[in-house]
Amino acid sequence: MNQESFSSLPYPLDSDHKTHPLLLLSHGDYLQNQTFYSISKNKAPVDAKIAEFRTKKAISTSHPSWLALIRLGKSSISFSLLNTATKQEIHLPKIKQKPEPNYTDIHYTCTFSETPTNPNCRVLFTALFDSRIHFCRIGDEKFISRPNKYGDDDDDDTLTSPVYCNGKIYAWMSRSSTFVQVDFIGGEITIANKLVRIPNPKPSFLRLYMEHVVESDGEILMVYAYCSHEHTGDICYFIIFNIDPLKGEWSEVKTIGNRTIFLDPYKSKSFLCNTTADDDSVKKNSIYFFGADRILYVYDIDDRSKTIVKLPTIKRNSPWRLSWVLM
Repeated sequence: MNQESFSSLPYPLDSDHKTHPLLLLSHGDYLQNQTFYSISKNKAPVDAKIAEFRTKKAISTSHPSWLALIRLGKSSISFSLLNTATKQEIHLPKIKQKPEPNYTDIHYTCTFSETPTNPNCRVLFTALFDSRIHFCRIGDEKFISRPNKYGDDDDDDTLTSPVYCNGKIYAWMSRSSTFVQVDFIGGEITIANKLVRIPNPKPSFLRLYMEHVVESDGEILMVYAYCSHEHTGDICYFIIFNIDPLKGEWSEVKTIGNRTIFLDPYKSKSFLCNTTADDDSVKKNSIYFFGADRILYVYDIDDRSKTIVKLPTIKRNSPWRLSWVLM
């Protein structure tokens, strides 16, 4: 494990953003430019060129203030972890494999079993277009990689959307629609308990677009996103369930009260909305998400309306990546 001081984050971001994450836009031919954008109307975008972010994806993780930096090479994938509060960087082993054909669109998620400063912390990486999952203990010299298949050969299931909650890691088994608890035993990641099966309550006029598992103040939410047309991916409807892993029960949620959900292909988040009369731009009981058109929308859970959230202008003909991060 290699740890370094990380001091090149822009100074205006070294502040207390606890009510909502910042939107990180990495753009340019080599992703060498960063724009940090706050949806708070009183905050201006901050442009930066962070050398350590160059050619890398910076994504949020299961633990606040920790980012994962991912670089996809021709024959290997490099990973490191960054604490944006302490500026500490932890280098992880490389995965010596060629990225799969759609590697530019791989959405890795990063989940910890403990705080990364704990030597017993396991780091888990999964991705929608990667047929394997990768995990290691902090300090290990190499990742353990295994096929993302569980069950009988004729009925393989896939572990997706891992989430850390109350000291444990849970995940969604996409084929069986089952919510499970996972554990690390020796050099293997195992299904410790199959907790609850959640039905897909798809309205007859909509198609399921994606499922998001969100940790929300010690609770676990399953957010179903639906679109009106399978080819456009235009999200127009959400259904939310609360999952109780201890009781193995689920219930539909009609409101999330003063909280706000930020959907992210890397790691979705929930924050307590604590806006004031001078800054009411962060909407409570709402869901912020990106449409297939890469436009940011906010969805009102009460009246099921959605509106566009204005973003800073960037050159759309250059490579760019989006992620919600907590600084």
